Amino acid sequence: MGKDGFKKLDKKKDKEDMEDLKKELDMDWHRITWEELCSRLETNIETGLTEAKYAEIFEREGPNRLTPPKTTPEWIKFCKQLFGGFSTLLWIGAILCFFAYGIQSSKYVDPAEDNLYLGAVLTFVVVVTGIFAYYQEAKSAAIMDSFKKMVPQSATVIRGGETLWLTRRILLWEI
Repeated sequence: MGKDGFKKLDKKKDKEDMEDLKKELDMDWHRITWEELCSRLETNIETGLTEAKYAEIFEREGPNRLTPPKTTPEWIKFCKQLFGGFSTLLWIGAILCFFAYGIQSSKYVDPAEDNLYLGAVLTFVVVVTGIFAYYQEAKSAAIMDSFKKMVPQSATVIRGGETLWLTRRILLWEI
């Protein structure tokens, strides 16, 4: 922290992070020759990886799989639909209607019930809209999850000169 209370930016670290990102994005595998690709991946087209090289890479990189993102609990998703965006304005309107009805009922013996009805209708609309939006989001999430099942869970690879059908422990380097 600086004297002014703000966090100082480390420009050198930011530049190193940007260079790392550029390295990750600089992929030219589709433009290079097979020989150069095999050289970079330290493999061979005919024999594939040796068992020793496979073990070394697996220890260093792990299996070739996607890590799923963190999931949000369902009740939080529901609350976001119920209280987020335009719904917040409707909730504020409903609360103000109930507040106005409370003031009217404290001043008058027989207050008009317009604000009470309007507050109740706004509350009903927000709740029904939130439930419907949550249901739609849950359906689309289920469809996206079904796409994950389409990804093949096994592959044919060449390792140590043998063609193998593997369901686990496949590396990105495998041919």
